[in-house]
Amino acid sequence: MREMAIGTFLDRLASADPTPGGGTASALAGAMAAALAAMVARLSTGKGGGDAAFARVIETADRVRGALLTLAAEDAQAFDAVMQAMRLPRATEEQKRARQAAVQATLPRAAEVPLRVMEETLRVLRLLPDLARTGNPNAVSDVAVSALLGEAAVHGALHNVQINAAAIRDHTLAAGLRGDADALGREAAHLRDAALGAVRERR
Repeated sequence: MREMAIGTFLDRLASADPTPGGGTASALAGAMAAALAAMVARLSTGKGGGDAAFARVIETADRVRGALLTLAAEDAQAFDAVMQAMRLPRATEEQKRARQAAVQATLPRAAEVPLRVMEETLRVLRLLPDLARTGNPNAVSDVAVSALLGEAAVHGALHNVQINAAAIRDHTLAAGLRGDADALGREAAHLRDAALGAVRERR
């Protein structure tokens, strides 16, 4: 994933193969949000104060970008594992039970990976309102794009958490995953609005 050309990735995304899919795309949207935040912080450094804060943005955003690239690949792997389990034979009752157990064994990771995408992306979204207020005014529109990409990443991942959690038969685990994802989704929407509001104030 890290070394794949953008055009090659988009061709694969557009293909009939189920992976990479929306989960991977969500993680990469978050990685782009992180990259833009780091860019704005770098463009703001040495412009008359706040360099320590910008350095923290750069450190966090660069780390999150790397984490999300890893999660982009992990999301495809987790979904592939679910699909492999679903393709197991089910001609006999024993095979049906084995297949069901295999599917249930793979579903938690398929929900947990997009939840981690949400968590990592929010680390960047939390930086954006202040970055919009204090960063280089010539790059403030890039903060807006970062906020929009980040929110899209979080809510795209949210849908993947929900669809995988819905198939988990451990209702306590499923409810916990859905509850965590819903809370992160609400926070992302709030941070997007806060960042865009700060951007509008500097136009």
